[in-house]
Amino acid sequence: MKALVYLGPGRMELQDAPEPEPAAGEVVIASRASAICGSDLHGFREASPRRIPPLIMGHETVGEIVSVGASVPGERVGERVVLKPIVACGACDACRAGDINHCAIGRLVGRDLTGGFAERFAVPERAAVAIPEGLDDTLAVLTEPLANAVHVTSRSVHPGDRVFVIGAGPIGVLMARAAILAGASRVLITDPIADRLRRAQAQGAEAVSGDDPAAAVVEATEGAGADLVIDAAGFEATWALGLRAVRTGGTICEVGLGAASGVVDYFAVLGKEVTITGSYAWGDQDFARAIELLASRALDPTGWITTMPLADGQRAFEDLTGGGDSFKVVLVP
Repeated sequence: MKALVYLGPGRMELQDAPEPEPAAGEVVIASRASAICGSDLHGFREASPRRIPPLIMGHETVGEIVSVGASVPGERVGERVVLKPIVACGACDACRAGDINHCAIGRLVGRDLTGGFAERFAVPERAAVAIPEGLDDTLAVLTEPLANAVHVTSRSVHPGDRVFVIGAGPIGVLMARAAILAGASRVLITDPIADRLRRAQAQGAEAVSGDDPAAAVVEATEGAGADLVIDAAGFEATWALGLRAVRTGGTICEVGLGAASGVVDYFAVLGKEVTITGSYAWGDQDFARAIELLASRALDPTGWITTMPLADGQRAFEDLTGGGDSFKVVLVP
């Protein structure tokens, strides 16, 4: 069996790997498509205590169950599934409430467990979620990142809100689309790359360009500022941009992982009485809702996907971290 193995910053290598054997309560998934996530790119760019090499990444994966362990119904073999990569305990208060992203001992497939950048991999049965027959692989592979967007917008967007999204990469564009579906009256978005802004506009967002996007947002909102800012970039400069663009009493949701630390203007936080909140992953309801939205074609990602063979994984990661033209890369065995 072949797998793409992360060996350290800047190094991915296709290697032979042992065939997975399902333990009791597990299934083996044959990967059909596995997308590269921004968090995978962070691990590729620099050493991270959260991704320890050698590691098989990949948590945005669609595949087919090819074998099952004891206590798993045999009829699941042949089922087409999307990976639900948070493996939580299922017993703590957070898990019982459906907030599996808050499980204190939760693990992530592709970070703590072998992930989808392999021909086959084993996961607990509950991590393999059946997908509707009409939902094709290249759309279903967006389930996990869309669930992130649903998690943010279901908590933070109120009907009629004016939303400003910073960053029009895949997560930012999904945030914009999810905000529209959640009832935002306007969704403004900024990014230095024109092609990304065009993708966001295709989802119903309004592009904000120019040298001072915060001023443009304030002007577009009749001097008030955005009710909600979603920062899908996460750098010191975008933290400052969000504080300038948000209205007094508004909310900023930090989603991007660009920088681990930096300076924040707390005079602005206090003066505007801004609520700043973070968002991590998704809960059970968010994941289910993402599948529903994709199955109903609430999102049209035409032109988003660049498909590459698993053997070209090193080149794919280099392209995405080096400013290449690809928007969302999906690796296939």
